[in-house]
Amino acid sequence: MNWRRVWSIIRKEWWHITRDRTSFILLLLSPVLLLVTMGYAFSIDIKNVRIGVLDQDQSALSREFIAQLGSTSALNLEQWPRSLDEVESLLMRGQAKAVVIIPAGFEAKMLAGETAVLQTVVDGTDPNTAGHAIRHISAHTQAFALEEVKTQLAKAGIAEMPPDPIDLRLRAWYNPTLRYTVSMIPALVGIVLSVPAMAASLALAREREWGTLEGLVATPIGRFELILGKLTPYLIAGFLSVPLCVATAVYGYNVQFQGSLGLYLALSVIFLFATMSISLFLSVFVKSQQVAMIASMIIFLFSGFFMSGLLIPFSLMGPLIKMEAFMFPTTHFVIISRGVIVKGAGLAEISGFVIAMAAIGVIFFVLTSLMFKKKI
Repeated sequence: MNWRRVWSIIRKEWWHITRDRTSFILLLLSPVLLLVTMGYAFSIDIKNVRIGVLDQDQSALSREFIAQLGSTSALNLEQWPRSLDEVESLLMRGQAKAVVIIPAGFEAKMLAGETAVLQTVVDGTDPNTAGHAIRHISAHTQAFALEEVKTQLAKAGIAEMPPDPIDLRLRAWYNPTLRYTVSMIPALVGIVLSVPAMAASLALAREREWGTLEGLVATPIGRFELILGKLTPYLIAGFLSVPLCVATAVYGYNVQFQGSLGLYLALSVIFLFATMSISLFLSVFVKSQQVAMIASMIIFLFSGFFMSGLLIPFSLMGPLIKMEAFMFPTTHFVIISRGVIVKGAGLAEISGFVIAMAAIGVIFFVLTSLMFKKKI
């Protein structure tokens, strides 16, 4: 290993990155732009869901229940149908996502201590919004029922409610408010940081396409020296985008960084090394930059979105699919990113994923150096 020859390749590739504005923007700014775009698309919290109420009871108690439904911004009471036909019309036109039906005799049954029946009709064409409406309508209904029971007991001269046989207390760690953004944004950081690897896939393909590979072949530089010299500038340029992505997550999406920033930066270098080793391995076998870019997009973006646990939980994957998912460095880094940023995990808790990610990088770096032939 001659470090002077490696340094000459590093300088050559770095000059190309800095002089080619497209390559520089792709390496430095594209991860941040993708994080902003996809973060906004994937992490919008649902609120102000339009609902309607068909009040067939028209009692004081039904009006109290309706007021309870509209007490938060989760549900927006906009429609007041007067019949079941109007309910169907509202849902068919999309003017309401759910309609709560209060039947006649609702107040009488509640005051008599009987079970009062309510019905909620939900538009199931949008399961996410429908699930949001069901959860909040159920929560408001339970809160209203509990308050009414307390009122009836107070009227009967009972000051306190009887204790429940089980006192279940729920507490969410790491993300107390259960914000979807807190889970999604750190995972997206791990995915968008694979974009610099797509630019690295052009390194050898560009030399071959432009006809400059012949000059490199004629030099005494070795295969390992050439691959290391090609990889290092892209690794440095990709690393520069990591603090920008972290800053976007923290200040743009209000995600609290709980772990060690230094550890996260160090682990991002390992991730970039692994992804860029795979990219250079691809560029050994392709002859055009377009094919290299398409292949790297399929590998990194497909694995990132569908096999990293971002959209599909690991519990829903079969054994073979799960094993395949952990063959990609993106899967390991998404877990690492969530662990360090959200949980504040240290190296001891994520060491297995770090070792696997580093092993993937070393294997593909060695394979790339061995498969590259210094001949045309």
